[in-house]
Amino acid sequence: MEKDTGKKVKIALMLSLIISLLFFTGCWGKREVEDLAPLLGVGFDLGEKPGTFLITNQYAQPKKEKGGVQINDRTLSVEASSARQAFEKMSKILNQTPFMGSLKVIVIGEDAAKAGGFNDILDFDQRFAEFRRSMYLVLAKGKAQDLLNLKLGSEVLPALYIKDLIEGGDELSAFPTVRLGHYLTILGTKSTAPILPVVESVKPGEGAEYEAKEKGKAEEIRIQGAGVLKEDRLVDFLTDEETKGYMWLENDVVNRSIDTMSLAEDSVKFGGQVLKSKTKYKVEMNSGKAELHYQIKTSIAIDEVLGLTKQLSGPEWIELVKEAEKSFAKVIKKECETSIKKERELGLDYLGIGRHIEQKNPRYWKTIKDQWNAEIADFPVSIEVETIVHHSGMSSSSAINS
Repeated sequence: MEKDTGKKVKIALMLSLIISLLFFTGCWGKREVEDLAPLLGVGFDLGEKPGTFLITNQYAQPKKEKGGVQINDRTLSVEASSARQAFEKMSKILNQTPFMGSLKVIVIGEDAAKAGGFNDILDFDQRFAEFRRSMYLVLAKGKAQDLLNLKLGSEVLPALYIKDLIEGGDELSAFPTVRLGHYLTILGTKSTAPILPVVESVKPGEGAEYEAKEKGKAEEIRIQGAGVLKEDRLVDFLTDEETKGYMWLENDVVNRSIDTMSLAEDSVKFGGQVLKSKTKYKVEMNSGKAELHYQIKTSIAIDEVLGLTKQLSGPEWIELVKEAEKSFAKVIKKECETSIKKERELGLDYLGIGRHIEQKNPRYWKTIKDQWNAEIADFPVSIEVETIVHHSGMSSSSAINS
């Protein structure tokens, strides 16, 4: 009897396993990589017809070759009134299935940014299931279409090149990194103006000398400066110095090259590398009104001394390092002050000062939030900068006197 019962249990288990296997889908619906057209970059420019955008999509075309997969470029532009309409038009042209989940960067052209209205296009990017909110947003100097169609000397696709520049940005900490999710969060705050890094093409001699393969062609891309938006309309560009000031005040400096060349009164100039930086802020009440105090503390390694013409003794070198600390602090404070000055001129709070007040004193914020843009011009802000040199190099003499 026990043997019959055990036999029946085994048969029941076998039948259960067989039935379960029928419900496994396996890999029947898989798509080979060479059958897909991964989307890497999207550009928005104004279309010729009213109410339309010129939408540029940069796809990668993977092709199997000996030793691996070759990535080719296929960049298409169509005029459409919506992102969905543009993708439909492109899908009719592509001989591969578009895959949206690989999108790395969205480039907003200067004309489209100044005209405004591109948030309606971005709405598709946050709703469509294949897209991710981690994609990067940048502003283009000029047309996004031209930027995505560049043939770079490195032969890297422009969308991937921009992505690599952004992800290596911590080494410079000279421009903000803005993902779609962060941009949408800032829009939701109402009081803070969005800010996006600016991407532009660089010809030989514009910041770097190199040999162009084709004369008259732009061969490189750089990120420098930023654009300030009012909702989704570009109001003005920030200079490199103003953008660097924003990075200090936003506590976004990880590593930074810094020099004192702009300080005309200093006879000896210093160059260094920021090792660590921390920015804190305090909101204090003074006669019933709020004031904001920034405190920046930075450690720096000196890696260059210019204008030193004599051998220094130990005590003299210590005094020189103290002067270097003061000089670096002046540069940092100057960058911050230029950014604050720009904010006052624009009447747009891209530094997020209102957000700081709301966090520290929400009751007071309720009394000023409705007229905050008018308050920005005269709102009291102070900056305190402390720099510490933690490494001053291997020599206390100049190269010509060592």
